[in-house]
Amino acid sequence: MPRGMKKGAKMMGSMTDPRARFFMALASDQRLRILQLLKEGEKNSQEIISELLLDPSVVSRHIMMLRNVGLVEAYKQGVTMYFKIADPRVFDIIELATNITRDWLSKFNEFF
Repeated sequence: MPRGMKKGAKMMGSMTDPRARFFMALASDQRLRILQLLKEGEKNSQEIISELLLDPSVVSRHIMMLRNVGLVEAYKQGVTMYFKIADPRVFDIIELATNITRDWLSKFNEFF
């Protein structure tokens, strides 16, 4: 137990709120790119790897995180894994975040 920490206290970084995990899954350029690719339609793992030019293990970890929060579904056909969007409402959230960010940046840029 870290010094100064009381017995039974939770360490910072512990995420018991599922919303924190959900937003953490969206907090990655690569995962947002994967979602954008899947918005076009289902893709197999090789298509995603080829498009993102990332190591297969990196893509696998990103997809797993998206699956763990219910944003991506997977199914196997033969030896090939296919992925698709599980809940298209995620794009409403991404669009809202884009608009908020754009508005915030335009206010910030007014001063420069």
